[in-house]
Amino acid sequence: MVGVNLTAQGTTDVLLGIAIVVWICYRQTTWRVIDPARVWRGPAVLGVVGLATLVPRGGTVSFTALDLVVVAFELALALAVGSAMGAVARFRPLTPDAVARYEAGDRAGRATPGTVRYETRTGATGIALWFALIAVRIVADVVAVHLGAQVAAGTAMILLALAANRAARTAVLMLRLQRLDAAAQRVSA
Repeated sequence: MVGVNLTAQGTTDVLLGIAIVVWICYRQTTWRVIDPARVWRGPAVLGVVGLATLVPRGGTVSFTALDLVVVAFELALALAVGSAMGAVARFRPLTPDAVARYEAGDRAGRATPGTVRYETRTGATGIALWFALIAVRIVADVVAVHLGAQVAAGTAMILLALAANRAARTAVLMLRLQRLDAAAQRVSA
C-alpha cells in the first residue's frame, strides 16, 4: 500500500483546490447578477492574494526558466478557458422587481442605478471547461514538481491562474454585454 504524506502546505493546497472547485461549479450553474461596479472585484482580490502568497515572509522568490515556462503556460491556459467561459455564458434580463431588490440589498451603495440589467450563468459547459482547466493544471503541477519547478506548483499559482481565468471571463462577459446593449438600442431606435 502506498502512503501519502501531505505536508501542511500540501494539505492547504488540496483544501483550497476543493473549495475553489465547489465554489466555481456552484457559480457556473446558478444565475448571477452582472453588476458592472463589482465584476472585477473577485479577479483583483484573487490576483493580489496570489501575488502576496508568492513571496515567502522576509524572503525572495527565485524563478527558474522552467518555472517561467510553466507559469506562462498555466496563465495562458487560464486566460483561454476564462475567455471560453465568457463566450458560452448565457444571459437573461432581470425583471424590474429583481433589479429593485438587488439595488435595495446593495448596502455598500456601489450599484449604479440603471447599470444592473442582466444575470448570467455558464451551466454544464462552464463546469466542463473548469474541469478541463483543473486536469491540465494538475498534470502541469506534477510535471513541474518532477522537473524541479517548485514556484510554479504552489498555492500562489493556483490563485493567480484562477484570477487570470476569472478576469478573462469577466472581460468577455462585459464585451458581450456592451454588444447586447448596443443591439438593444438599435432595435429600440
